Amino acid sequence: MDVTAYVQAVGYLGIFATVFVETGLLVGFFLPGDSLLIAVGLLAAANKMQLPIALLALFLGSVLGNNLGYFLGRKFGPALLTRARVRQEDLERTRRFMARFGPLSILIGPYVPVFRAVVPFTCGTVRMPWLRFFGLSLLGSLLWTQGLTLVAYYVGSKIPHLERYIYLILLAGVGFAVALAAWRAYRSGNLPWLRRSAPK
Repeated sequence: MDVTAYVQAVGYLGIFATVFVETGLLVGFFLPGDSLLIAVGLLAAANKMQLPIALLALFLGSVLGNNLGYFLGRKFGPALLTRARVRQEDLERTRRFMARFGPLSILIGPYVPVFRAVVPFTCGTVRMPWLRFFGLSLLGSLLWTQGLTLVAYYVGSKIPHLERYIYLILLAGVGFAVALAAWRAYRSGNLPWLRRSAPK
């Protein structure tokens, strides 16, 4: 998918709907997320979008999508877990995990594609207090949508026509993330086969 062409085709309402579906529904993980924000920032830098309107559309889509996912989890999550025969002790372990790391998950989750949909649903399922979730959702959505888009806008304003090379930018970012994850796993000993093959 040509993300820049997609953004230009769907406009402000389309980018709102894309972020809303991706963050609010478990089936939205296939939609462009980070690449969408980068494309919006680069297009705004090229004067092909109005930055304030785009930022508002992205922010509202994320906040409303997060809350949709939360309430879907609150309403349907326990029944789904029962059907999946999840043990009660596993559910309690999840509740304890979310009580301890839930705020961090809400803040960091938007940067990880699948987590964008799973974390709000899980918070609703384990009955995290809504006001707490809502406040963290506002902050997380603000950091993700505004931060990433503004960084892309700034870089795009310094380097003309950068929107033409968005796929190279994304590939470089994915490559860096994969390399960093592999390095961390190697250092932590989670890749024993690689340790055995490494020269001594």
